[in-house]
Order: sequence, then structure tokens, then C-alpha cells
Amino acid sequence: MKILILSSQAKNTGSTLRAFYLYKFLKKMDNEVEYITPPFKSMVFMLDFFLSFFYYFFKILNKQYKIIIIIKPYPNTVIPCLLLKPRGAKIIIDIDDLDYGYRNSFISKIIKFFQSLLIPVADFITTHNNNLMEHIIKNYPKYKEKIYLLKQCVDFTIFKPGLKTDKKLKKIYKNKKILFYMANMNIASYFEDILCALSNIKSDFVLFVVGAGPLFNHYKNVAKKMNLLQKIVFLGECDLKTTAFYLSAADICLVYYKNLPVNKYRASMKLREYLSMNKPVIANNVGEISQFKDFIYMSGPSLQSFANEIKKRIKYLDKKHKKGYKFIYRYYNWDKEAKKFYEFILNCF
Repeated sequence: MKILILSSQAKNTGSTLRAFYLYKFLKKMDNEVEYITPPFKSMVFMLDFFLSFFYYFFKILNKQYKIIIIIKPYPNTVIPCLLLKPRGAKIIIDIDDLDYGYRNSFISKIIKFFQSLLIPVADFITTHNNNLMEHIIKNYPKYKEKIYLLKQCVDFTIFKPGLKTDKKLKKIYKNKKILFYMANMNIASYFEDILCALSNIKSDFVLFVVGAGPLFNHYKNVAKKMNLLQKIVFLGECDLKTTAFYLSAADICLVYYKNLPVNKYRASMKLREYLSMNKPVIANNVGEISQFKDFIYMSGPSLQSFANEIKKRIKYLDKKHKKGYKFIYRYYNWDKEAKKFYEFILNCF
């Protein structure tokens, strides 16, 4: 079956990683699955969206597909794909966030307006979060019977327990707790809050930060102003295997969301990846996080509560995270999830 997978966002974003994983595991079952890698990294003023419109338009202009899966409803991907509907293509739109909810600005209103026009052109909707599914059905009732929960999962060929940590790395940071955080450094990463949480911790630690993005330099400057730069290793953008290598050295991993309505609808890829490698995780109780409370060190929603939990867990950890690996492997495994989704596609289309 000719299936095309596209990501509306830039190549260095979590949603594009979701698109890639879906492609990687669907490709195992069907050689006709295609994926077009986004041509640009995140740009200022969302220029990557504007420029990629023309890229996708010419890439698919003369193509024919049975199914087109679009991760995030934006004009740069949805409009070019509409040209293929008269040729028989069915469009599945994956909604993995409330993108307009991170800002209270004119840009936010534009995003909400365009997405309200683009979502209804889909033949089917997928999403990764029960809260988000309910929200979509409430706002788009016609999809009540045309929506599928495509979970946020882990690639266990990369993120798995038992990876060997470089001895030199451990030696360099001997007697220090290695904390770990990864994210696309944008408005939704809340990295400035994490810096605030770490600013009053007196225990000796080093924080590995994996990820780049539009606010990367801003966050480095904030860390410098807070006198934290000497305790942070900004690793920048890393490929997946390099990320897993640094993660394997971590003593504690961090997940933090501001207690805002938009974060009720998120599904943390990094939390799942941390647990898949048997790592202790500190996260604050916002949105879906409570679903993992038996396997993580969960603080209250506030930043102060999160900071207090870090202080506590730097000194003491039990082994509750050891149960997390089996839970993630059973319920959030891309290999299993992609097989179920492929069977669903075959039955529906």
C-alpha cells in the first residue's frame, strides 16, 4: 500500500521524530511506505513553514498515494496533499499537541485559525493522548468514530537498558550526580524553569542537556547569568545513538511542564525513553505524568515542589524506576504499536 508520511514541523522537533519513528516501523511491514524528511531546521518567525510549503508541493506534485499521514495540521503539508485527494488519497492528520496554546499572541490566533480550517479536511484523525482525543471529539464531533489513539512510543533498538557508558565520561564527573535533560529548545521546553529549580541546589551535580532549537542561545545566556554554566554541559543537537550514549551515563533524568492547560494534552516522549533505559526520573504532576507515578519520582505541579524533589532525590533513590522498563516495553513500544496501526489502516482503507 502506497503510504506517505510527512511532518509539518522542522527536522529538529519532537513531532518530526514521531513521524520518523512511525515511518521506520511501518516500513518493516510495507516497502511502499515513504517519508519525506523536512528540509529545514526551526527558523525565526516560523520561516521554515513558509519555505517548506514549496518544497513539499514539488516533491509530491506528480505522486500518487493510497494514504497520506501528516504529523500536525499546518498549511505547508496539508494544502499540497489536498491536490492528491482527487487521485484517491486518504488523509490522516496526527494531532500531537495544542500548538496554539503555548503563546498568548497574534501568532497563536493565526495557528488556531489555520488549524481549525485544515483539521476538517482529514479523512481520519490520530492522536497520542486520551485528554487530547476528548478535546478533538468535543471540537470536531464528526471524528467521534474516525479517531485513533496512536501512542507516543519508544524505539527499543536505540533506547534500551544495559548500554555501556564510556568510563572516561564517568571518570570526568566522578563524585558528581549526573542529571540529564533533553528537549527541543523552544517555548515549550520551559528550560528556564529547570534552571531556576537547580539554582539553589548545593549538592555537587552536572546537568547534561541534549537538544538545540530557536531558544538555545537564550537559555545558555540565562544559565550564565544564574552562574550555572559551570554545572551544565550543553551538548546541542545529537543523533539518537549519541543521545542514548549520554543518557546511559545519567543518574537522574528530568521532565518538567508548567502547570498550564496546554500541557494537559502532551505526551512526553522523553519520559518514556528515560524509563526504557531504566533511569530514575523526576517529573512534576501535570497532564499525563500521573499515569507513570508508580515508576517515577513525582513532585507536585509547582516549580518549587519540583525543585524540592530534585534536592531530595540527589541524596536518595530507591529502585521504583526498575519496574518502568517493563511497563514501557509492554505498552509504549513502537514495534508493537506500528503493527497494530498498520492492521487498522488495512481494515479501514
